[in-house]
Amino acid sequence: MRMLTKTVSTRTASTKMATAIGLGALAALAFTAAPPALAQTKVKYAEVVRSVFYLPKYVGLVQGFYKAEGLDIDMTTAQGGDRGTAMLLSGQVDIALLGPETPIYVHNGPSPEKVKIFSAVTATDGLFLMSREKMTMQSFKWEMMKGKEVFGWRPGSSPAMFFEHALKKHGLDPKTDFTHTTNIAIPARLGAWLAGRGQFGIFAEPEVVRLEREGAGSVVASIGKEVGQIDYTVFLATDAYIKKNPQIIQAWANGTQKALDFVAKGDPEAMAKSVSTYFPEVPAGDIAKAIERYRSLGIWKMDGITSAKALNDFQTLMIEAGLMKDSERVAHDKIVLTSFAEKAKAR
Repeated sequence: MRMLTKTVSTRTASTKMATAIGLGALAALAFTAAPPALAQTKVKYAEVVRSVFYLPKYVGLVQGFYKAEGLDIDMTTAQGGDRGTAMLLSGQVDIALLGPETPIYVHNGPSPEKVKIFSAVTATDGLFLMSREKMTMQSFKWEMMKGKEVFGWRPGSSPAMFFEHALKKHGLDPKTDFTHTTNIAIPARLGAWLAGRGQFGIFAEPEVVRLEREGAGSVVASIGKEVGQIDYTVFLATDAYIKKNPQIIQAWANGTQKALDFVAKGDPEAMAKSVSTYFPEVPAGDIAKAIERYRSLGIWKMDGITSAKALNDFQTLMIEAGLMKDSERVAHDKIVLTSFAEKAKAR
């Protein structure tokens, strides 16, 4: 599947979904909304990339959880954390889904505008290491990557940092032990792999299921399982936007919590059908398999709260990767607002 770049209208997606699966398809998990605290308010939102990894967000849209909170979301795909950060700081979008490194870099950087985490979706890395050669997770040995071309991710990004931690855990140096390819743009990675580039690489769903189905790759390791539970992608807004629009931020946190609750119990096949509008080139069966794999690994958070420990552990990974010094650690309360997610959880 090619990563999508065009903006998706959530209202159009919802209309198509009602036609595609019928009003009763998810009746077993129906949601009765309370009157919204806001009148319908337009919010410009950017996701870092399009992936099943962010399932709770799409579920929240198609199930109307955000709409019930008074939010009319205009979503676009940034295709990378660097561009997503620029869009947020420039005011092109109001809220963005990015890695926790973004508020750390911004806090330690020259920008007069700072950003804060106010809710979160993923509890760890959702990428998988894949081998071009057919093999199982049990037969794979990390030293097999030595001397090979390995598809990584943009240096300084969360995927790169988590992957490098897993590599070092197994005694591998990405600078010397193999050819670490990190300069292929996100939308082009799958095409490059299918064209024959690389012997190993990290990929997200639903690309993983597609590569397996087509015999073009085998999953040999879960990066999230290797690294452990550390918040991986979070919702961010600028200090100025949060100060001016606390009701919108609370509404977003509320909708996210409802989505997380739904995803924790929802039927994978039903959820796959419900979000298929966002993945028009992906068979619903592939999406369902991706959901089952992610949920079995505890990829999605149970609530939107980013704890002090999670942030501290994330910064430790950054220090290990040489992306910051220990003296540059940022205190939790400088870049995280937990009150919105805590209130959403308590509702």
